[in-house]
Amino acid sequence: MTAINKSLLQKRTERLLTENQSTGNTLSYKDARNIGILFTQTDRGKYQAIRKMAKQFKNDGKRVEVLCYLEKGGENYDFLYDYITSKDINMWGKMQAPAAIKFAKINFDYLYYLDLEENIYLENVLAMSKASCRIGFYKQHNQGLLDLMVQVSVKSGFETAIDQIMFYTMKLGSNGD
Repeated sequence: MTAINKSLLQKRTERLLTENQSTGNTLSYKDARNIGILFTQTDRGKYQAIRKMAKQFKNDGKRVEVLCYLEKGGENYDFLYDYITSKDINMWGKMQAPAAIKFAKINFDYLYYLDLEENIYLENVLAMSKASCRIGFYKQHNQGLLDLMVQVSVKSGFETAIDQIMFYTMKLGSNGD
């Protein structure tokens, strides 16, 4: 992907964010039914942590959809999740992947963006989404993308970061009960 394509993608993402603001009607975790997860597939450990998280959601009676970004030469372990690549962006910076477009149309109660590093492709899908509550890790540039950001230490490891996100998610709407 050229620098021009990336710039167009980022501009399109910014425009989508202004059009698709989340509703602000965040359900409690107990009442949430549809959960989405976006992540970049980088290694087996991260993949296993995502699988564990998705399994926990399913055990709690949630419907879970996962979309991952595969870097060039990356591996889609066990072929469980739909994925996108940099080739799914056209020359005008528009997402073309049917899996991403379908994912973005789902009305998620919670949509998790679980990358510690910036990923412009997944951020575009996040911006296309009409999710009620977008949750992820704190990064300065995520302030317009996410409704709930959790600051984690990269040194603590990805599984610990997921545990922290889950801790705060479970607290949503609980009013201290």
